Amino acid sequence: MSTAPEIRTYQLRDYRALADFLMSEKAATVALPIDDAGIHAATLKYDHTADPLRFYFVTGRETEKCKLLTELGEVNGACVVGTHIGTPFTLQMRGQFTVLDPSQHKKAVASYYKKRGNRHDDIADPSNALIVFVPKWARFTDYNENYSRYFLKV
Repeated sequence: MSTAPEIRTYQLRDYRALADFLMSEKAATVALPIDDAGIHAATLKYDHTADPLRFYFVTGRETEKCKLLTELGEVNGACVVGTHIGTPFTLQMRGQFTVLDPSQHKKAVASYYKKRGNRHDDIADPSNALIVFVPKWARFTDYNENYSRYFLKV
């Protein structure tokens, strides 16, 4: 009887190519519940911190993906970075999305604007929400290493 090979676990700082990839990528796909029966997926620009690993997004409060989140303040969901053809990595994550008060997260806001390159999704606009995604589980595929899969310690 054969068993599946053990998947190795890395810290982001120990897998430099993945860390560099996350810095260079601009968008991630997020999936959030919109009600008891539905999930909405969308691609959003992001910024992140490496330690601890957090992803920051801005979206309109009236959007489907933000409807339940605005009501509850936090919801479980998923996030994927690296969904385009030719990407060197795909990072799949499950965790929790939370609405943040931008005035309490000025460093994250400044970093988001720097990476985003413009203020189309202005965090200061009250019709927008600043959202953080905190992964609780993460697995990545390194396409440059024979499609090798690894877990990422989060």
